[in-house]
Amino acid sequence: MRHSPGNLLLALGLAWGLVSGCRSSAPSEPPPAPLRIGVVADSPPLVFRQKGRWTGLEADLGRALAARLGMKPVFIAYPPHRLSSALLDQKVDILMAGLAITGERRVQMDFSSPYLVVGQAALVRSADISRYNTPIKIRSAKARIGVIEGSAGDPLVSRYFLNADRIPFPDADQAIDALRQGRIDLLIHDAPALWWLSLRHAPSLAIAPALFAREEIAWAFRRSSVALRGEANQALADWQKDGTLETILQRWIPFSK
Repeated sequence: MRHSPGNLLLALGLAWGLVSGCRSSAPSEPPPAPLRIGVVADSPPLVFRQKGRWTGLEADLGRALAARLGMKPVFIAYPPHRLSSALLDQKVDILMAGLAITGERRVQMDFSSPYLVVGQAALVRSADISRYNTPIKIRSAKARIGVIEGSAGDPLVSRYFLNADRIPFPDADQAIDALRQGRIDLLIHDAPALWWLSLRHAPSLAIAPALFAREEIAWAFRRSSVALRGEANQALADWQKDGTLETILQRWIPFSK
């Protein structure tokens, strides 16, 4: 039996339709669930934007945790004073923002095991490093000490640096300018941030070999996120054993303990 060209084209079209229908009806894998990570923008070396991509210590850890959980990391930046409310209002699932474990914060949220110990450090002009090379010299100095308003170093200077003149600044850039121009003698601020700034302004500025007010840094969770916190703690424990955690820490904070 011979088929006309029109019948052949019709048959081929029906066959292709059946094949296409079978393909389109095949189930596709759902996209990975998002892991919403609350961060503070522009906080190197912890987390910052570089060429449109989140990078830094917390960004590396966040991606590693999300990959382990089979989730997609989504970084959401908030000002420091809005981090807690973002977590408690369920806008993010975890805070990875260099948070120190404090009694006040423990009232509101749970923490992972600490993965980093930091503190407050002093940034000075390199020519003055011998004058400020011990904690006693720094604390007893009759010096003009710059602080960033609202930072952990601000109340520390007010309470313990009794011979100093406290000079507040709204941000680190203005404090750095004042230090380089000789309008202040030291800048007391978070050690990781000062280490990063010392690299940017070497060799004129250097970080003094003293650490004050040691703090344990950890990730924060809602109290209801028991399973997620457990997974995070297990990840940190495994990374501690196999060296992953130390590798990431040394990449961004070489002086970390």
